Amino acid sequence: MEEFEVPVTYKGKELVFSARLGAFTYGYKIYVDVDGTEVVFERDDEGNLRVLLSEADSNPPVEKELIQSIVEVFNNL
Repeated sequence: MEEFEVPVTYKGKELVFSARLGAFTYGYKIYVDVDGTEVVFERDDEGNLRVLLSEADSNPPVEKELIQSIVEVFNNL
């Protein structure tokens, strides 16, 4: 898996998250470490990014607005 950083501006702060790209025969997934919680991004059938995250896995929960900011970074690539 290829590792990289994701720079995000959120609530006026510049944040940087570690990420890994996992390539599969049918596509790819991006695994982003958000303060110790692994958030998985993948494309759906329509080509939009969807997020795979169990709220039970996240303590405290990852803010939805932060996830949306990360999605915007990926959409602007």
